[in-house]
Parts: sequence; C-alpha cells; structure tokens
Amino acid sequence: MRQINVGRPENQRRDLVIVAVLLILSWSLAGLDSSQALGLTRLLRSTVLSPFLAADAAYERRTALAARAVDLENERDRLYLQLLGATGLERENRELRAQLSLPERSPGAFIVAELVPGQPSVGDSHSFLLRSLSLAGMQVPTAVSVPDGLVGVLRSISGGTGLGEFWTHPDFRVSVRSATGGATGIVRSYVSEGGETLMLVEDVPYQARMAQGAILETAGLGGVFPGGIPVGTVIEESASLSGWSHSYLVEPAVRPGSVRAVTAWDRASTPVEVVPPDSATAATEEAGDREGESVENP
Repeated sequence: MRQINVGRPENQRRDLVIVAVLLILSWSLAGLDSSQALGLTRLLRSTVLSPFLAADAAYERRTALAARAVDLENERDRLYLQLLGATGLERENRELRAQLSLPERSPGAFIVAELVPGQPSVGDSHSFLLRSLSLAGMQVPTAVSVPDGLVGVLRSISGGTGLGEFWTHPDFRVSVRSATGGATGIVRSYVSEGGETLMLVEDVPYQARMAQGAILETAGLGGVFPGGIPVGTVIEESASLSGWSHSYLVEPAVRPGSVRAVTAWDRASTPVEVVPPDSATAATEEAGDREGESVENP
C-alpha cells in the first residue's frame, strides 16, 4: 500500500500563515493611492532593493564603458589614417604657398569639447550644451564640427559651458559651395514628407548646377564658419524658379544624435591673410603716390 506524505501539521500551518499574509499585503497595496505607492517604492529601493539596484547600475556602467572604449579605438584608427593622408597634402600646400610668396595659412585654433544634446522630454531637441574650460573667452557665434562635417553653431558661453544649436534648428543657416566650385547657396534644415530631417540648399544661381552626389562645404563667408567644412551631399533637385534660382535636397554629413565629442572654432585666433601685391599693382600705387605729390606741390 502506497503512503502519501502530506507533511507535518506545523509546516502546513506555516504555509497557510504565509499565504494569508501575502493575500493581506496584496489587498492592502491594491488600495494605496499613487502618492502612497510612490513612497513605498522609494522605501523599498532605498532599503531591501538597494544592493540589487547598485549591482545593476554598476553592470550597466561597465557595459557602457566597454562599448565606449571600442568606439574610441575605432575613432583613433580612423583619425590616424586621416592624419597620414593630410600630412602629404599639408606639405604640398606649404611648398605651393612658398612659391607664390604667400604666408603660411592657418584655419585658426579648434577647441575640443564634450557635447550634451537636448532631449525632447527635457528641453529643446535642437539645442546642445558644450563643456570645456577652454571655451571661456571665445567669440560667438562660431562653428561646431567633427571630422565628418558640420554639427551646428555655438551661440553663447558662460564660463566653461556653451549653448548652441544643431543644424536641425529652424533658424539655422550657413552659406555653402560645391567642393569643385562654381555653385553656391544657403543651407537650412528641411523635413521631408516622410518625416525625415534633411537639408535644403536654396538660392543656387540659375546658371549654376549642382550634380547629384556633389559634396557641399562651408563657403567661409561671414566669419562664423571657416571654409571647407563638409556639410552634406546633394540628393536631387527640389525646385527651380525659372530664370532665378535652384534648390536641392541634401543628405547631411553629420547626424546630431551620433556625436558626443566636437570641436569649436576659435575664430579670434585666425590670422588675417595679407596677399602681397604683384609688380603691376605696386607700380600703379607708386605712380599714384607720385601724382598725389605733384598735385600737392605744383
């Protein structure tokens, strides 16, 4: 005959007590309002659950640091390859400017800063903060960029913190030119019918054309953006005003959500380039000086 072990009576009573306590707790918690439930949650998080939450946060930080380390290694390798290519180009540029008797050209100093983007639920998603002690004393507005291209513009500075706007801001404008020359325009943000944020280059002269795939870069007009920063790639023509101008859709070179470390252009440190006059210009100026002297002393 098979015997069925139903457990000791004291164990059965203990299980019944536990079930009863859990039922009473669940009934009590169900009757709490939102403020009371929030207070209880905070109490549990600060006492019983505190070690588990701390361990989970430490694991997330370690995972984020490991991913960041991989990104930094990839960025270092990419910058090294770019540096190798730029070294030869810089040497050729110096030799050419020496042959033309031009002073060495310097684009000015660039200050590395940490970018903190705005969040739609917290602030303006088109704005960002820059953090760097070297920002103090810089002239604004000024360009903010990464090696891949233009990020936005720095509008104001307070101590080591600056406030700026991404190129996606509705009021953002920058003058551009095609990398091969011959076409210029003004770039602003543009939201397509599908909701994708692109760029739109407008006021391109009617006689000029921008081919599909053409690279656009900053024109360097106005002193806010240095020339030569990549802005985007032409996708297709958007509109044409007969006899007046063209406009083109542009794929941006940089998406705001993909950057954290940027450079701000210290335009105050950019030297003014003086081109020496050629012999004909010098002779004309000398003749003008002699003519002026003859008028003053007839």
